[in-house]
Amino acid sequence: MRWIELRGTKYMCLEAGCGACIVSVVKSPGAPPEGVNACMVTVTSCHGWEITTIEKIGNRSDGYHPLQRSLFENNGSQCGYCSPGWVMAMYSLLKKKKMTMLEIETSLGSNVCRCTGYRPILEAFKKFATDAPDPRILDIEDLSICKKGGERCSSDCDDYDWCIVSRDDVQSGVMHIKLSDDRDWYRVNDIKDIFNVLALHKNKSYMLVAGNTAKGVYPILEYPRVLIDVSSVAALKGKYIQQNLVIGAGNTLTELTEIFESMRKRDDFEYLKVFVDHLKLVASIPVKNIGTIAGNLMIKNKHNEFVSDLFLLLNTVGAEISIVNENGFTKKVNMETFLKEDMDRKVLLNILLPPLNEDFVKIVTFKIMPRSQNAKAIVHAGFFYKLSQYNRVLQCRIAYGGLSGVFFRARKTEKYLTGRKLFDNDTLQGAVRQLDQEMVVVENPPDMSVAYRRKLALGLFYKGLLSICPQDILDQRYKSGVVRLRESRTLSSGEQSFDTNPSIWPLNQPSPKFDGLVQCAGEAHYSEDVPSLPREVFATFVLATVGLGTIENIDASVALNEPGVIAFYSAKDIPGENTFTPAGTTFYTANEELLCEKEVKFYNQPLGIIVAQTQKIAERAATLVEVTYSKIRKPVLDIKVTKHDPKRIKLFSSSKATRTGDDVAKVIKGEMSAYTQYHFCMETLVCVSHPTEEGIKLYSATQWIDVVQRMVSRVLKIQQNKVDVFLRRLGGAYGMKISRGTQLSIACAFVTHKLNTPCRFIQSLSNNMRYVGKRFPSSITFETAVNKDGVIQSNDYELFEDNGYVVDEPLAMLASDAFNNCYDKAPWDFRLYDATTDTPSNTWCRSPGSFEAVSMSELFMERISYEMNLDPLKVRLANIDRENHSEILELINTLKEKSNYEARRLEVEKFNVDNRWKKRGLRHSLLRWTPVGSLYLPVNIAVYVDGSVVVTHGGVEMGQGLNTKAAQICAYYFGISVEKVQVKPNDTTISPNSFTSGGSLTCQFVGVGIMKGCNKFLEKLEPIKKKNPNATWEELIKAAAVAEVDLQTHSMTGMADIRNYNIYGATCAEVEVDVLTGEWNIIRVDLIEDVGRSVNPVVDVGQVEGAFIMGCGYWTSEELICDPKTGEVLTDRTWTYWVPQARDIPQDFRIYFRKKSFSTEYILGAKGTGEPATCMGVVIPITMREAIVDARKESGLASDVWFPIDGPYTVEKICLACETDVIDFKFY
Repeated sequence: MRWIELRGTKYMCLEAGCGACIVSVVKSPGAPPEGVNACMVTVTSCHGWEITTIEKIGNRSDGYHPLQRSLFENNGSQCGYCSPGWVMAMYSLLKKKKMTMLEIETSLGSNVCRCTGYRPILEAFKKFATDAPDPRILDIEDLSICKKGGERCSSDCDDYDWCIVSRDDVQSGVMHIKLSDDRDWYRVNDIKDIFNVLALHKNKSYMLVAGNTAKGVYPILEYPRVLIDVSSVAALKGKYIQQNLVIGAGNTLTELTEIFESMRKRDDFEYLKVFVDHLKLVASIPVKNIGTIAGNLMIKNKHNEFVSDLFLLLNTVGAEISIVNENGFTKKVNMETFLKEDMDRKVLLNILLPPLNEDFVKIVTFKIMPRSQNAKAIVHAGFFYKLSQYNRVLQCRIAYGGLSGVFFRARKTEKYLTGRKLFDNDTLQGAVRQLDQEMVVVENPPDMSVAYRRKLALGLFYKGLLSICPQDILDQRYKSGVVRLRESRTLSSGEQSFDTNPSIWPLNQPSPKFDGLVQCAGEAHYSEDVPSLPREVFATFVLATVGLGTIENIDASVALNEPGVIAFYSAKDIPGENTFTPAGTTFYTANEELLCEKEVKFYNQPLGIIVAQTQKIAERAATLVEVTYSKIRKPVLDIKVTKHDPKRIKLFSSSKATRTGDDVAKVIKGEMSAYTQYHFCMETLVCVSHPTEEGIKLYSATQWIDVVQRMVSRVLKIQQNKVDVFLRRLGGAYGMKISRGTQLSIACAFVTHKLNTPCRFIQSLSNNMRYVGKRFPSSITFETAVNKDGVIQSNDYELFEDNGYVVDEPLAMLASDAFNNCYDKAPWDFRLYDATTDTPSNTWCRSPGSFEAVSMSELFMERISYEMNLDPLKVRLANIDRENHSEILELINTLKEKSNYEARRLEVEKFNVDNRWKKRGLRHSLLRWTPVGSLYLPVNIAVYVDGSVVVTHGGVEMGQGLNTKAAQICAYYFGISVEKVQVKPNDTTISPNSFTSGGSLTCQFVGVGIMKGCNKFLEKLEPIKKKNPNATWEELIKAAAVAEVDLQTHSMTGMADIRNYNIYGATCAEVEVDVLTGEWNIIRVDLIEDVGRSVNPVVDVGQVEGAFIMGCGYWTSEELICDPKTGEVLTDRTWTYWVPQARDIPQDFRIYFRKKSFSTEYILGAKGTGEPATCMGVVIPITMREAIVDARKESGLASDVWFPIDGPYTVEKICLACETDVIDFKFY
């Protein structure tokens, strides 16, 4: 689509994991519209399809679609990069059927948003539900037309005795296309055609293609020579009953679900209801719309370790598979035999499911994932029991996946159970022992540990039995083990409470981002949306493949011989300085290499650039560059290790205690660590560079256009005025694009400089996650003395910040004032260290430095409360610095009242007493966040003769609502409507020498610059106004123009504009965990933040919600795993790195802004909002810990003994920390 300049549809992961690329398709006349991931579908497979993109459903010319408007009006678009994908996902769902609010909420696992925290998106789309309070039902009557009956589909097609035959049923012939890379593509309509094509290409590699979704699991760098599209083969579609239920292997997973749904109403196939429910947990709807039965099972055949839910379901009930070979011979095999079957030149024809009598058969399945939706199974299990009327086991099947590539059935356990009374404690214990002995569980990084997967498999076996145990046998406390925490979650809700003063509008006016509608329509332009130019080339980095070593030789000859490859460049080709960081400035102390010249500092460090005709060719060629290394060494990766090495740490700052006490009840020693987080911007690092008559123009995705210009100048040895950098907006940033985008932008400009041709440099998600620095890992060690009330008497406290391989960006400074949070630092002896590891240079990431410091201080307070067996809130209150931070007490009291804390505290305690296998926590976290520094930002204001206004400024719009607030502030000072103000894009000519955008300060400083500019302008107008006291704005401007008044002003911001203030916050969270699996659900979060007098409360609510959910992700599911031997990042994709999704946010999410708060008039009373709430995400692991502690008490473990959990509280860490003993598995 981007080749034909339809750039409204975005992309990021290119593996169907983010949803940015969703479009709506009709695969044949009369077929229902379906959402699909464009990145999965080859162009040739689209033959005969009708494809609808975001540009068609609503736009400026034809009017906007109600979905686009609703998403905009509900502030569901911040950076906007993901918005078209969300709209198209919802559009496709509503085109197919009417839905309830809960159905809508559970159907959007296809999409990721890093900005909003999901709540406003869900609110926007739930308005179109049939059960919404004021439903905005779209007319879909003419959209779903039956291919057979020709009428609107209202029932199963089997209800028609007579059917019109669709075109698909009679289409014949083979279509052949010779592709540009000399591959052969065929579309066939009959099975014999498949084998005829294969006969023509006997010695060539081939691939049968239907949905092509396998590449989302196992990426395909180079396709086979022959591609055969089998999606139109009628013999692979449909279903029929021949004692067994026979289902064509070419059915999509969506069609399979529909078949199961219709067939479960028939005798002996009622068990398919279990399969329907399980398939809801499999993949996303757009993936299921094209992924097929055969495709899924063939992945399992080729990769036995693949966790195929479909294979598990079929294996659970003893299904079979039919396979046909090139001679026309068909054979049936069971599921495990299929895994060993050589499928070369064979076709998977259909699956056969047996009839099972519901009266005697019980079937239960489970899928445990790292988050609620759209993730592969950690472990999944299926249990089949055929029982006598006295509950003795006549037959059983116990199936697993996710343990290893060889263990799929627990046959010894099945044998043990046969003939025994199932719901007996002795039988249960014997079966658990047998299962534990026979399971084969192997390490398979980055999969979760053997210990967890083994424990989880046993827990699922027990949960399965609890699920079918007669209620009169089961003890009341054990019934909680039956509840499926995530699947039983009800509809989410939200509440936002803030003040607004209409008398000063548009200032303080709640309104969505002004550019939100064009973002939702795909009309908003990002850096990579620049139209293609003739002779344009594509570039990508070549990455080092050792963690530490010396480059001896680089041989690019094989890559350069590949068709379409144009050039390879290394450090020796750089004309100027080989660096992308401006060393010697405030925020940069070192030169980081643009391309590694000799010594490799970390795994996947960029060492070269490949240039090619297409992105795919460049990416493949990059893997063909051969590099010879010497002195290869094992890297040091862990801050917990490096902090003990004097050569790797350096004191950054320290502060001595000013007071110590001698009322010591206990001395507590310990350490805690937290690790890194990838920014996960929906727009990856990208740049487009064009040669111009002056030099080079760059469209760079950067938070700092000036440093891009400056460093391109240095690297290319040209004057800065020959480099133009243009930027309209970013698709998310969170700090990554302050410096890391500079490296790529320089490389892009370098290619244009060398070849004098346009260049497009797009980093894949995988490359981004591998070589780009991330959030600083951190670790603390402490020895603290406290009294009986938990008041700190003395505290020897060290904080170590992991900079990566070099101390360059001195972000430790942002922790130097935040280490004590809001607590009295008088008794603290504090030392802050910079540390280094053999990892990429870590960088800015939403609330850098302060995030680690605040989080550690809150966990530290929790430790005191547990060790002293005290109420954690009382411990916090006892240690608050009441002299400097007493304002936070008001927020705490408000929060306690709003959250109904006291009553809920009793409810949680009762819940934990009543339930053995579910536990809840209810905890607080506090926040004091202080913005640091100033921003040099130029601001220009121009007024046209008609009275309309244009503002340009040196800040970067990245979803935080900067331009919206800028327009509001300008309109406020001029006393005009915001519709008269427009904020134009930024470039280095309009805003030369501007500073970076970040630190939650950009809106503040741009606002100050606008205030200055407006006041200057109003001074110019004063003489005109005196002559025309009753004139309107438009009349004044016309008069000024006639009088030759300069109708533009310039201002700038800097150190003199710093206004110091503190931002306070408090959060109360309630979380429930499943003791047997580690799964969790955030039941409710109440969050209050002091945002001052917000310029735009709705925008700031979005910032707070998004920041908090990003913090939640850090503390729950976002775990980066590296190979300990090499340092290679193993979790570099959406398949292995799991950011929160819509069903992971608080089920009840309430945001309150502090009332009557005001900073200073100079900054209009406002305070920063983009980053602070990230720090409050620590309330989630704190609350989870309370639930874990209660579970441990059930196992006889003391509640006042601290147990370490470093980094995110993943389902693995939660389950293992509960330390459940299988001896406690009981029915009664």
